[in-house]
Amino acid sequence: MKYFIDTNIIIDFLNKKYDAVEILSNIAKNEENEIYINRLVYTESLRTIEIQNSKIFRKAKETLEVFEKLDINQNIYDEAINFSRFAKSKGINLKGKCEAIDFIHFICAKFYRLEIVSHDKDFEKLENIYHEFKNFQNLK
Repeated sequence: MKYFIDTNIIIDFLNKKYDAVEILSNIAKNEENEIYINRLVYTESLRTIEIQNSKIFRKAKETLEVFEKLDINQNIYDEAINFSRFAKSKGINLKGKCEAIDFIHFICAKFYRLEIVSHDKDFEKLENIYHEFKNFQNLK
């Protein structure tokens, strides 16, 4: 299977939180599985490491370098904008300050046909209306 790993899983993994370590370990056990992130996840994850923790930063960077990095092209940005507008029209509001980034991550994963791995419950909301959004787009 192919997986898109969200920032919160990466950060929890880097902080050695059991559930994130378990999730990524289980995915990595199967050699047929492929793990992907995009450059935003890469940036979001590394920026959380304090400047004085250079050893941890180097180790985290080495770990993230193993993952395939996905390009975020203009089609993904445009689709994220349209999906965000559609979700708002359906009363879906995401929590937190990174709402726009969550839409980009979600659409990036969909664009590349990847399973999203996240602790963010907002992705469940998005998943619930995504097919309705695609049907809406096809009617236009």
